[in-house]
Amino acid sequence: MKEIKWLFFDLFDTIVFVDEEIYYKGKREAAELTGIDPDNFISAWKSTSEEALIGKLKDPFQRANEALKKMGINDRNISAKIAIYDIETLQRCVSFYDGATEALSFLRERGFNLALLSNATATTAFILAPLHLRDRFDHLILSYEIGLKKPDPQFFKIALQRTNALAEESLFIGDGANRELDAAKECGMKTLRINHPQKAHSFMDKNNLSSDNHDEVKSFNELLKYFGY
Repeated sequence: MKEIKWLFFDLFDTIVFVDEEIYYKGKREAAELTGIDPDNFISAWKSTSEEALIGKLKDPFQRANEALKKMGINDRNISAKIAIYDIETLQRCVSFYDGATEALSFLRERGFNLALLSNATATTAFILAPLHLRDRFDHLILSYEIGLKKPDPQFFKIALQRTNALAEESLFIGDGANRELDAAKECGMKTLRINHPQKAHSFMDKNNLSSDNHDEVKSFNELLKYFGY
């Protein structure tokens, strides 16, 4: 077995936690502010997720515009207000899990190369700077930028190509949503589930989770112990 040189981390429910109460409150406030029905808007917004995740909706304004079109609304001013709310809401509701930043710094100091692999919409671009994610990782591979999302095997192949990493020298660490752990393993990477007790359940497809055939830790403290620290 080759030595692990690259650590590939998932983002949501792995590195950062999304507060669902804040997220949906922001969505409802955005709808109410612009005079549209909140429940219908949230439903229309969710229906745009797949296109947003693979970059067909290239920014928050395009996603807001598409969601409103599904409701029969074509108003650029409303779309702009919704987009701004989307950005501000994500910035408010995302935070690092306890010990995440310290663990990332520690592992990098120990010589590991770090990369972030995330299914993400273009709104995620607006949390990269506040969370200093480009400083914490050597590479960021984001689904909306490459037009593919996990568990597509090509997603992981692109990640390996961009980092010049060998699959057998790589460990993928994620919460296991979207069959990501299974897909990484099928690509030859080692895998580790980080199963935080607190996570955003409403964003998770319970019928599309990774199998139980992966090592597991429940915190970043346990993650460091997994590496023998």
